[in-house]
Amino acid sequence: MELNRSSAIISLLLLHLYNHVVIADIEPIVLVHGGAGTIGEDRIPGKYRGSKLAARVGYQVLMSNGSVLDAVEEAVRIMESDSNFNAGYGSVLNYDGDVEMDASIMDGTTLNAGCVAGVRDVLHPITLARRVMDKTAHNFLAGQGLINFTHQEGIEIMHPPGQLVTQLSKDSLDKWKESNEKPSTGEGGTVGAVAIDKYGNIAAATSTGGLTGKLPGRVGDTPIIGAGTYADNLIGGISATGDGDTIMKVPLVYDILKRMEYLGDDMTKAAEDALDAMTERLGGTAGIIGLDTQGNVAIVCNTAQISWAYQRGNTLAYGVRKEEHIEEQLSDEQMLEDVSEQMFA
Repeated sequence: MELNRSSAIISLLLLHLYNHVVIADIEPIVLVHGGAGTIGEDRIPGKYRGSKLAARVGYQVLMSNGSVLDAVEEAVRIMESDSNFNAGYGSVLNYDGDVEMDASIMDGTTLNAGCVAGVRDVLHPITLARRVMDKTAHNFLAGQGLINFTHQEGIEIMHPPGQLVTQLSKDSLDKWKESNEKPSTGEGGTVGAVAIDKYGNIAAATSTGGLTGKLPGRVGDTPIIGAGTYADNLIGGISATGDGDTIMKVPLVYDILKRMEYLGDDMTKAAEDALDAMTERLGGTAGIIGLDTQGNVAIVCNTAQISWAYQRGNTLAYGVRKEEHIEEQLSDEQMLEDVSEQMFA
């Protein structure tokens, strides 16, 4: 009996070692999105530029220190600093004209997560979410407790308040009110990132300013694990964007991953079927980006457009329009340059 048990344990250890060797051949990739919706032609160049920069910065971080968590956090921080996206600086306004933001990050190795909601006057909510994951025993902080934690961590709360409000977001709120406050996700702009390293470790992160004209205190799908963000080394990682009040009812990204696990579907088919099911029953639209355990890319939406980009090796790919896939081959010199400063150019 003991011999059989020892043989079984040895077999499991050998299988684990074999799997580790196999997945070590995965080519690292950082994939980002800048929101799904209807994007005006005049806004597309900014989406291209910002998403490409985020993918490149995230990839440089991944290749420099090997951390998928650092990679997705830094990629999202780039987009939170860019007024072309509905996250951080550039976030849309609630009904009272204030910026309230949500964010989440998840580690596919441990299933640890950090989530924040109702963040005000903090440029990088994704970093705040990362601190919740790393520094607390909890997954989610909000309200006064989150404010206290922000101070405790030394993360700047901008003063005077309102420095994240842009003229575009003001104009969008005015236009929304003039249109009899019709529900709309507009051009989207929620941002997210998913990354995988050569060992198959996966992380995902998402950040948003929510909906124009939302009630103060409204929370969407972005900070809800399984709705807007999920990462699991055994299945894959996904970041979602779109109609958050619908996405959270499904919950969308967990549904997609479970379709993959139980039905054996690839991520693209699972996402297409999950989006169809969601829209057929509840209405609403959404988009996702994701990576499976082998680093295969999925970019799926049932909106007019979705802004996305990824870097894998020397290849930088991006798009906005349906079925659009543009590729650039980066030179060795471009691969070595520090692109993080380009956001200030």
